[in-house]
Amino acid sequence: MRCIRELFDRASLALITALCAVVATTACTACTPPGPDQPDTSGASRTEPVRPKREREELPPPPEDQMIRVAKGVDLGKLSETQQATFYTMINTEQSACDKPHSLATSLRVDQDCRNSMIVAQFIADRLASGATPSDVKLDIDEVVRALTPYEIPTEGRPVYGNERAPVTVVVFADFECPHCKMEAPKLRKAVQQYRGQARLVYLHFPLRMHARAEVASWATEAAFRQGKFWEMHDLVFDHQTQLEDEDLERYAGQIQGLDLQQWKADFQSESSKLAVAKDRALGETLDIQGTPAVYVNGRHVTPLLWGGSLEAWIDDALRR
Repeated sequence: MRCIRELFDRASLALITALCAVVATTACTACTPPGPDQPDTSGASRTEPVRPKREREELPPPPEDQMIRVAKGVDLGKLSETQQATFYTMINTEQSACDKPHSLATSLRVDQDCRNSMIVAQFIADRLASGATPSDVKLDIDEVVRALTPYEIPTEGRPVYGNERAPVTVVVFADFECPHCKMEAPKLRKAVQQYRGQARLVYLHFPLRMHARAEVASWATEAAFRQGKFWEMHDLVFDHQTQLEDEDLERYAGQIQGLDLQQWKADFQSESSKLAVAKDRALGETLDIQGTPAVYVNGRHVTPLLWGGSLEAWIDDALRR
């Protein structure tokens, strides 16, 4: 729920389709640059993308008399008898979503601590009910399991909105020239506000190289952050994201009550501000971020393949863990 780098795999096509269909709190469109050897050819004809290989190995199907045909806690009410048979075949041949050697079906039966297996099993049922083919669902499973696997994302010393000790941390990697980042920014804060101290929002810079002033705008907000005025500058920059020359940024800084403009000017051009932005971007690159805004909840990458990309649903899931 983002300006988009060319993504030529099946899972990403499903993601883009879902993005366009969903109106949710999280980023549903993305700003992504074209690849280095891929000019913008949005008006040109394209060949069908090559179907990628799966990331996860399937398990051999068990003998018929050992097939587990129980999925406690999974709603199968929308599945036909044929779809239910397909569902049970899939959960008996898909590996646990907690990286254990047994199947999803076994995980549902004996591994109550593996919440991810329950989520993936429900995802399979919902996708089959929507009419998706088993082969397409299998590729989506790879995306879902990857999204549910948490990353360690350092946030110490970065701008925080909300309760700094909240149990749930929402991280957004964003670009100040990205229109989708601007659109999603107030939604992210509104979602965090709803949880009354149970969630916090952390902003990390990910200026895209196709945006000439995004990095400079990040320096400007970082300079304001040095005086505890990050979110005020954040809002002003997004409100005027087509006017981000140095003199514009200085004018916005001058509008912030309580900000020392001379100190801001020094920090704006300081190596420490530039380094902070560079470190955020480098962190995003290690996460292989495909576009902005990229949102993580307690280290899990929000994807619209789960819960329609609703940030509230992802926060609720984090609070249940």
